[in-house]
Amino acid sequence: MAEIMRNKKPLAVSPIKSGQPLGAILASMGFEQTIPLVHGAQGCSAFAKVFFIQHFHDPIPLQSTAMDPTSTIMGADENILTALNLLCQRNTPKAIVLLSTGLSEAQGSDISRVVRQFRDAFPRHKGVAILTVNTPDFYGTLENGYSAVLESVIEQWVAEKPLPGLRNRRVNLLLSHLLTPGDVELLRSYVEAFGLQPIIVPDISLSLDGHLANGDFSPVTQGGASLRMIEQMGQSLCTFAIGVSLSRAATLLAQRSRGEVIALPHLMTLGDCDQFIHHLQRLSGRDVPAWIERQRGQLQDAMIDCHMWLQGARMALAAEGDLLAAWCDFARSQGMVPGPVVAPVSQPGLQNLPVDSVTIGDLEDLQDLLCATPADLLVANSHAADLAEQFAITLVRAGFPLYDRLGEFRRVRQGYAGMRDTLFELANTLRERHSHLATYHSPLRQHVSEPPISGGNYALC
Repeated sequence: MAEIMRNKKPLAVSPIKSGQPLGAILASMGFEQTIPLVHGAQGCSAFAKVFFIQHFHDPIPLQSTAMDPTSTIMGADENILTALNLLCQRNTPKAIVLLSTGLSEAQGSDISRVVRQFRDAFPRHKGVAILTVNTPDFYGTLENGYSAVLESVIEQWVAEKPLPGLRNRRVNLLLSHLLTPGDVELLRSYVEAFGLQPIIVPDISLSLDGHLANGDFSPVTQGGASLRMIEQMGQSLCTFAIGVSLSRAATLLAQRSRGEVIALPHLMTLGDCDQFIHHLQRLSGRDVPAWIERQRGQLQDAMIDCHMWLQGARMALAAEGDLLAAWCDFARSQGMVPGPVVAPVSQPGLQNLPVDSVTIGDLEDLQDLLCATPADLLVANSHAADLAEQFAITLVRAGFPLYDRLGEFRRVRQGYAGMRDTLFELANTLRERHSHLATYHSPLRQHVSEPPISGGNYALC
């Protein structure tokens, strides 16, 4: 069990955390034809939009209630009513996710009460679903905001008692923020390979996968989980909750569904991925498809090929709780040593990490830890690029934001294929840094070799 080392600094230097609203916006992007609406100042949404555009390199539909100094003091309920009415009239979304910020939370705004007032004042917009989520950015991190959206979806959009009947081919996937759009695509292919129909919540593989859509800019999300399918989640055969932070969401859905709920921390070890595939095999009654068996064999071969380069290598980590759990388990399963480990805030599950201690802090704390315990690799977001350069170690980019590499936002890390490619990436990185011994020439050598043939003379041979 890991010891949690709490930070007593009065400020954060080079913080690794992202606020709850960013996580809530990220989860909201996984719902079909949805608009995230930030109840706060214009800077709250503008700052978030810059981060998302840098990360995904795509336009992001995001709106704000535009609180100003007057409404902050006198009350901003009218801002919410005006914003909701305007969005429903102009953009005709299927859903709006209304989330709070530190400003509106400090003001004491009751966004659920204002939504009830909106329903009474504008009955013509009853066809638009509205989800309310409290996400103050002075508490928690991106992970907390992301999981809060999923919990609110289950509480507000899934019926307390499931409708009669069980849909025997339908499977729910509650996915943590640690899964990229590429990971979600791979999981979808796994489920569909067994003849099952996945309901993915949230489904960012259709809205944030980097596709070039037809037409002009869309004010709503393009793709994602449909509201109709979400409302029917209680009738599904089974639910997979992938991510330690989704434990409460899994418990809520278990109380509102007929099928079983299976919780997995991640799919970055052979054992966890095998467990996922075996459950799909049991639920479907089908044999494991040959292409999945082949991917598993490729992973095993990669583990053998990369073992000599990864064995004993030390991996430093600075990330959210779910990412730390996935990468620590992955490192241990491949013979690497995880640590030092830094988390932005104290989150459930940190004490269960397979390390001696976890420091609650920032990149400055990680810098101090690296001086005492050097590492060969660093797993963190793009903010740690300067730190990796300072210590001459390779930065393995994971989490949010990733703004200094193209395509990193959809890199596959989960599943057999993701682990296989990650192994090759890490092994090649360590191999490039390996210092080869100089060629030894014996002083007793009697025949001096001829100088090597120059490149230009090869054509004459």
